Amino acid sequence: PIHATFSAMRNGSVSSHSCPPCKGRPGGAHRKFFDALLWLARTGAPWRDLPERLGRWSVVYQRYAYWCKKGHFERLFQGVQQPDMEEVMMDSTCCRAHQASAGARKTSGPQAIGLTRGGLNTKIHAVCDALGNPLRFVVTPGQRHDSKPVPELLGGLPAKAFLADKAYDSDTIGQATQAQGMEVIIPSKANRKQPRALDKHRYKARHLIENLFQRMKVFRRVATRYDKLDDRFLGFVHIA
Repeated sequence: PIHATFSAMRNGSVSSHSCPPCKGRPGGAHRKFFDALLWLARTGAPWRDLPERLGRWSVVYQRYAYWCKKGHFERLFQGVQQPDMEEVMMDSTCCRAHQASAGARKTSGPQAIGLTRGGLNTKIHAVCDALGNPLRFVVTPGQRHDSKPVPELLGGLPAKAFLADKAYDSDTIGQATQAQGMEVIIPSKANRKQPRALDKHRYKARHLIENLFQRMKVFRRVATRYDKLDDRFLGFVHIA
Protein backbone atom coordinates (compact mmCIF):
# COMPACT_ATOMS: atom_id res chain seq x y z
CA PRO A 1 0.00 0.00 0.00
CA ILE A 2 2.79 2.48 0.78
CA HIS A 3 4.53 1.73 -2.52
CA ALA A 4 1.27 2.15 -4.44
CA THR A 5 0.59 5.47 -2.73
CA PHE A 6 4.01 6.87 -3.55
CA SER A 7 3.68 5.68 -7.16
CA ALA A 8 0.34 7.43 -7.49
CA MET A 9 1.78 10.63 -6.03
CA ARG A 10 4.67 10.57 -8.51
CA ASN A 11 2.26 10.05 -11.40
CA GLY A 12 0.10 12.96 -10.25
CA SER A 13 -3.07 10.90 -9.90
CA VAL A 14 -3.10 11.34 -6.12
CA SER A 15 -2.14 14.53 -4.29
CA SER A 16 -0.22 14.42 -1.05
CA HIS A 17 -3.14 16.18 0.68
CA SER A 18 -5.59 13.40 -0.21
CA CYS A 19 -3.56 10.61 1.43
CA PRO A 20 -5.11 8.99 4.50
CA PRO A 21 -3.60 9.97 7.86
CA CYS A 22 -0.58 7.91 8.89
CA LYS A 23 -0.86 5.51 11.81
CA GLY A 24 1.78 3.75 13.90
CA ARG A 25 5.51 4.43 13.84
CA PRO A 26 6.62 7.74 12.21
CA GLY A 27 8.12 7.23 8.74
CA GLY A 28 11.24 9.22 9.64
CA ALA A 29 12.46 6.28 11.73
CA HIS A 30 13.03 4.16 8.61
CA ARG A 31 16.35 5.79 7.67
CA LYS A 32 17.86 5.27 11.13
CA PHE A 33 16.55 1.70 11.13
CA PHE A 34 18.20 0.91 7.79
CA ASP A 35 21.42 2.62 8.85
CA ALA A 36 21.54 0.27 11.82
CA LEU A 37 20.93 -2.80 9.65
CA LEU A 38 23.57 -1.76 7.10
CA TRP A 39 26.08 -1.25 9.91
CA LEU A 40 25.34 -4.72 11.29
CA ALA A 41 25.45 -6.33 7.84
CA ARG A 42 28.78 -4.76 6.95
CA THR A 43 30.57 -5.34 10.26
CA GLY A 44 29.04 -8.66 11.33
CA ALA A 45 28.92 -7.34 14.90
CA PRO A 46 26.61 -8.81 17.58
CA TRP A 47 23.26 -7.08 18.07
CA ARG A 48 24.27 -5.87 21.53
CA ASP A 49 27.25 -3.99 20.03
CA LEU A 50 25.01 -1.71 17.95
CA PRO A 51 26.07 1.93 18.59
CA GLU A 52 23.60 3.95 20.62
CA ARG A 53 23.38 6.60 17.90
CA LEU A 54 21.66 3.98 15.68
CA GLY A 55 19.05 3.08 18.28
CA ARG A 56 18.54 0.57 21.06
CA TRP A 57 19.64 -2.84 19.86
CA SER A 58 16.60 -4.62 21.31
CA VAL A 59 14.16 -2.28 19.53
CA VAL A 60 16.03 -2.58 16.22
CA TYR A 61 16.16 -6.37 16.51
CA GLN A 62 12.46 -6.72 17.33
CA ARG A 63 11.54 -4.57 14.36
CA TYR A 64 13.97 -6.45 12.11
CA ALA A 65 12.55 -9.83 13.19
CA TYR A 66 9.00 -8.59 12.50
CA TRP A 67 9.93 -7.33 9.03
CA CYS A 68 11.65 -10.66 8.23
CA LYS A 69 8.58 -12.59 9.36
CA LYS A 70 6.30 -10.46 7.16
CA GLY A 71 8.63 -10.69 4.14
CA HIS A 72 9.12 -6.91 3.87
CA PHE A 73 12.81 -7.10 2.90
CA GLU A 74 12.10 -9.52 0.06
CA ARG A 75 9.32 -7.27 -1.28
CA LEU A 76 11.59 -4.21 -1.12
CA PHE A 77 14.31 -6.21 -2.89
CA GLN A 78 11.89 -7.20 -5.67
CA GLY A 79 10.45 -3.70 -5.92
CA VAL A 80 13.73 -2.09 -7.02
CA GLN A 81 14.52 -4.67 -9.73
CA GLN A 82 14.77 -3.71 -13.40
CA PRO A 83 16.07 -7.01 -14.81
CA ASP A 84 17.56 -7.76 -18.21
CA MET A 85 16.03 -11.14 -19.04
CA GLU A 86 18.16 -11.89 -22.09
CA GLU A 87 19.89 -14.49 -19.90
CA VAL A 88 19.66 -15.78 -16.35
CA MET A 89 22.48 -17.47 -14.45
CA MET A 90 22.39 -19.67 -11.38
CA ASP A 91 24.93 -20.83 -8.82
CA SER A 92 25.40 -21.27 -5.08
CA THR A 93 27.91 -20.28 -2.44
CA CYS A 94 28.65 -21.73 1.00
CA CYS A 95 28.58 -19.61 4.15
CA ARG A 96 30.22 -20.96 7.28
CA ALA A 97 27.77 -21.10 10.17
CA HIS A 98 29.16 -19.45 13.31
CA GLN A 99 28.62 -21.13 16.67
CA ALA A 100 26.18 -18.32 17.53
CA SER A 101 23.83 -19.59 14.81
CA ALA A 102 23.32 -22.97 16.51
CA GLY A 103 20.90 -23.85 19.27
CA ALA A 104 17.56 -22.55 18.00
CA ARG A 105 14.50 -24.61 18.80
CA LYS A 106 13.01 -26.58 15.92
CA THR A 107 9.64 -24.99 16.61
CA SER A 108 11.09 -21.49 16.13
CA GLY A 109 11.31 -21.92 12.35
CA PRO A 110 13.48 -23.46 9.60
CA GLN A 111 17.23 -23.12 10.10
CA ALA A 112 18.89 -24.66 6.98
CA ILE A 113 22.20 -25.42 8.67
CA GLY A 114 23.86 -28.64 7.51
CA LEU A 115 26.95 -30.60 8.44
CA THR A 116 29.61 -30.86 5.71
CA ARG A 117 33.28 -31.84 5.69
CA GLY A 118 34.10 -28.20 6.41
CA GLY A 119 31.79 -28.02 9.42
CA LEU A 120 28.37 -26.41 9.77
CA ASN A 121 27.38 -24.58 6.60
CA THR A 122 24.50 -22.87 4.85
CA LYS A 123 24.19 -22.53 1.08
CA ILE A 124 22.88 -19.44 -0.66
CA HIS A 125 21.40 -20.34 -4.05
CA ALA A 126 20.96 -17.35 -6.34
CA VAL A 127 19.73 -16.53 -9.82
CA CYS A 128 20.77 -13.30 -11.54
CA ASP A 129 19.96 -11.56 -14.81
CA ALA A 130 22.17 -10.89 -17.84
CA LEU A 131 23.83 -7.93 -16.06
CA GLY A 132 24.66 -9.85 -12.90
CA ASN A 133 21.86 -8.27 -10.84
CA PRO A 134 20.26 -10.68 -8.35
CA LEU A 135 16.68 -11.80 -8.87
CA ARG A 136 15.95 -14.48 -6.28
CA PHE A 137 17.62 -16.20 -3.33
CA VAL A 138 17.02 -19.51 -1.54
CA VAL A 139 18.95 -20.83 1.47
CA THR A 140 19.45 -24.55 2.13
CA PRO A 141 21.64 -26.71 4.38
CA GLY A 142 25.26 -26.88 3.23
CA GLN A 143 25.10 -30.51 2.09
CA ARG A 144 22.11 -29.94 -0.25
CA HIS A 145 22.94 -30.39 -3.94
CA ASP A 146 22.91 -27.27 -6.10
CA SER A 147 20.22 -28.62 -8.43
CA LYS A 148 17.51 -29.04 -5.77
CA PRO A 149 16.22 -25.41 -5.63
CA VAL A 150 16.17 -24.94 -9.42
CA PRO A 151 12.34 -25.16 -9.82
CA GLU A 152 11.81 -22.61 -7.05
CA LEU A 153 14.39 -20.19 -8.45
CA LEU A 154 13.50 -20.45 -12.15
CA GLY A 155 9.73 -20.80 -11.92
CA GLY A 156 7.98 -18.11 -13.96
CA LEU A 157 11.10 -16.28 -15.15
CA PRO A 158 10.66 -15.18 -18.80
CA ALA A 159 14.33 -15.50 -19.75
CA LYS A 160 15.68 -16.44 -23.18
CA ALA A 161 18.69 -18.49 -21.99
CA PHE A 162 19.84 -20.29 -18.84
CA LEU A 163 23.55 -20.38 -17.92
CA ALA A 164 24.97 -22.64 -15.23
CA ASP A 165 27.96 -24.86 -14.50
CA LYS A 166 28.22 -28.66 -14.68
CA ALA A 167 26.48 -29.15 -11.35
CA TYR A 168 23.21 -28.32 -13.13
CA ASP A 169 23.76 -30.69 -16.05
CA SER A 170 20.80 -33.06 -15.88
CA ASP A 171 18.06 -34.07 -18.28
CA THR A 172 15.38 -32.99 -15.81
CA ILE A 173 16.72 -29.44 -15.53
CA GLY A 174 17.35 -29.22 -19.27
CA GLN A 175 13.82 -30.30 -20.16
CA ALA A 176 12.24 -28.02 -17.55
CA THR A 177 14.13 -24.93 -18.73
CA GLN A 178 13.43 -25.69 -22.39
CA ALA A 179 9.74 -26.04 -21.52
CA GLN A 180 9.90 -22.43 -20.24
CA GLY A 181 11.33 -21.34 -23.59
CA MET A 182 14.95 -21.00 -22.47
CA GLU A 183 18.05 -22.03 -24.35
CA VAL A 184 20.21 -24.29 -22.16
CA ILE A 185 23.87 -23.21 -21.94
CA ILE A 186 25.41 -25.74 -19.56
CA PRO A 187 28.65 -27.68 -20.15
CA SER A 188 28.19 -31.45 -20.22
CA LYS A 189 29.52 -33.73 -17.50
CA ALA A 190 32.28 -36.14 -18.42
CA ASN A 191 29.94 -39.15 -18.05
CA ARG A 192 27.23 -37.82 -20.38
CA LYS A 193 26.86 -40.22 -23.32
CA GLN A 194 25.69 -37.56 -25.74
CA PRO A 195 27.31 -34.22 -24.83
CA ARG A 196 25.23 -31.20 -25.68
CA ALA A 197 26.56 -28.40 -27.87
CA LEU A 198 27.92 -25.49 -25.83
CA ASP A 199 28.05 -21.85 -26.91
CA LYS A 200 31.39 -21.05 -25.26
CA HIS A 201 31.21 -17.36 -26.14
CA ARG A 202 27.92 -16.89 -24.28
CA TYR A 203 29.01 -19.20 -21.45
CA LYS A 204 31.85 -16.78 -20.59
CA ALA A 205 29.25 -14.39 -19.18
CA ARG A 206 28.63 -16.80 -16.28
CA HIS A 207 31.37 -15.09 -14.30
CA LEU A 208 28.84 -12.37 -13.47
CA ILE A 209 27.13 -14.52 -10.85
CA GLU A 210 30.52 -15.28 -9.27
CA ASN A 211 31.10 -11.52 -9.12
CA LEU A 212 27.69 -11.17 -7.46
CA PHE A 213 28.68 -13.51 -4.63
CA GLN A 214 31.98 -11.68 -4.22
CA ARG A 215 30.15 -8.35 -3.81
CA MET A 216 27.66 -9.85 -1.37
CA LYS A 217 30.35 -11.35 0.84
CA VAL A 218 31.89 -7.95 1.44
CA PHE A 219 29.07 -7.84 4.02
CA ARG A 220 30.46 -9.95 6.85
CA ARG A 221 27.02 -10.95 8.11
CA VAL A 222 26.47 -12.68 4.75
CA ALA A 223 29.95 -14.20 4.43
CA THR A 224 29.48 -15.86 7.84
CA ARG A 225 26.10 -16.86 9.16
CA TYR A 226 25.45 -15.58 12.68
CA ASP A 227 21.64 -15.76 12.64
CA LYS A 228 19.80 -18.76 14.01
CA LEU A 229 16.74 -18.73 11.72
CA ASP A 230 16.49 -18.76 7.93
CA ASP A 231 14.35 -15.67 7.60
CA ARG A 232 16.73 -13.61 9.76
CA PHE A 233 19.73 -14.64 7.66
CA LEU A 234 17.85 -14.17 4.39
CA GLY A 235 16.85 -10.68 5.52
CA PHE A 236 20.52 -9.63 5.62
CA VAL A 237 21.10 -11.32 2.24
CA HIS A 238 18.36 -9.14 0.72
CA ILE A 239 19.77 -6.03 2.41
CA ALA A 240 23.25 -6.77 1.02
